[in-house]
Amino acid sequence: MDKWVNKIYRMSQNQLKALRALVDNKGGVIEAVESAKLLGLEGKALGGVFSSLSRQRIGDISLIEPRGRSLNGRGLRWKLNVNAISKDKLRKILKEIFEK
Repeated sequence: MDKWVNKIYRMSQNQLKALRALVDNKGGVIEAVESAKLLGLEGKALGGVFSSLSRQRIGDISLIEPRGRSLNGRGLRWKLNVNAISKDKLRKILKEIFEK
């Protein structure tokens, strides 16, 4: 089994929801305000989820990457690193997890 798949299966529900929000986002980049609505988290709790996801690495490849400050200046924007795992593969894994 792929090393990323093993890591994803061990993540918290909030981390999985954040990944699903990233995968479902058509632009590929999610902002703090948008993710707060989807996850039901705000402030430090929301930042903690994305911060922990950004520290998920295999070698020197991060699962997600920061993409600068949000347009409103509060929080960061985040993007899935498709060099780590493709959107299609992640979408399939998340579907399996959430259907169980």
